[in-house]
Amino acid sequence: MISDEDALMEVVRDYAPILHFHPNEGSHCCYPSDAEEIYERYSMDWSLFEEDRTPSCLLASTPCYYELWNEKQMLQIRYWFWYRFNSFPAPGKRGDHLGDWEHIEVRLYNEPVDESIAIWLLSNHLTARLVSRPQGVILEGFVSETAILTGNHVHSWVALGSHAHYPSPSSRPQCYAKFFCDKIADAGERWKTWTNLIPLSETNFAEYTGRWGDSRAPRSPTSEYNNRWRNAPNLAPLQT
Repeated sequence: MISDEDALMEVVRDYAPILHFHPNEGSHCCYPSDAEEIYERYSMDWSLFEEDRTPSCLLASTPCYYELWNEKQMLQIRYWFWYRFNSFPAPGKRGDHLGDWEHIEVRLYNEPVDESIAIWLLSNHLTARLVSRPQGVILEGFVSETAILTGNHVHSWVALGSHAHYPSPSSRPQCYAKFFCDKIADAGERWKTWTNLIPLSETNFAEYTGRWGDSRAPRSPTSEYNNRWRNAPNLAPLQT
């Protein structure tokens, strides 16, 4: 547990991820944007929220929302990103839906928190990809992939349109019907998410637990569906 608020905020900044976008993201779908703006405009009537593939470029003002649990055995942080649309590159727009909440979670172990063991969980459709420091530390039920780090900032490659996260541009992508796969690539926009961190608890949607759009739209980060153990149960890390 970290008792000093300034030190805690420093850890939140130090572990905020670096996102790499597909070079065609702007022409295919959209970059992350301000969720508070959308909530203010449509929360009284989500039927007015329609397909919106903006912004087409990464804006410097884009917020990265975060929540944390600061406890004796583990410091847990989730970083949240809001997209106005999801467009998985498959025929017939079968992967399209309003809104898209994605996140990256870090779990720091030991007492006191000395950051010697860290696990990152990168949201990937209905599951997550796991990377760790040191390499080979896992949670039961996961396979460890290699973390690419700059200091404590984990790098994550964002799939075109679907915005699923991958720990490397050469990661094996998620596929449907064997032919329709996430597309990840280097050389696109890069977002250092610590430039505009906002606590989830201080947003205008902090108490909202519903969907961000119609019945296919994602549930709010504050929904029970997105409880703190959504990615993985509260299990001790294992060394493979």
